[in-house]
Order: sequence, then C-alpha cells, then structure tokens
Amino acid sequence: MAKTTVELPEVLHRKLRVKAALENCSMNDIVIDALRSYLQSFRLEPSMLEVETVPRARGSQQTKEVKS
Repeated sequence: MAKTTVELPEVLHRKLRVKAALENCSMNDIVIDALRSYLQSFRLEPSMLEVETVPRARGSQQTKEVKS
C-alpha cells in the first residue's frame, strides 16, 4: 500500500475524526472509502500507467510522461 500526506482544513479534519470515532473505524478507512467512491467511474488507460506525478508550487500537482 502506498502512503501519502494530505493537508485538510481544520473543520474537515475534525469531522473526519468525529465520524471515525462514531463509526468505530479509522480515519484512513473513511478516506479510502471516499476516494474509491469518488474515483469509481475513472478508468486508467494503459498509457496512463506511464504518467508520473511531480510536485508543483503551492501544493498542486502536474503530470509528466515517463520515458522508458
């Protein structure tokens, strides 16, 4: 499993913590479920497997193609 760091607004983080406590599950489980739901209709094409994300200013991201 890959690891990532996400910066959340305080209110969203608090809601996540409370929801996890009320449902007796981890915040990680909720985030994974939410991302699966959000990305459900997104399909990776074979050419997308060669795309690597790279950091960009101010926390946004851009992509670049990896040459084999």
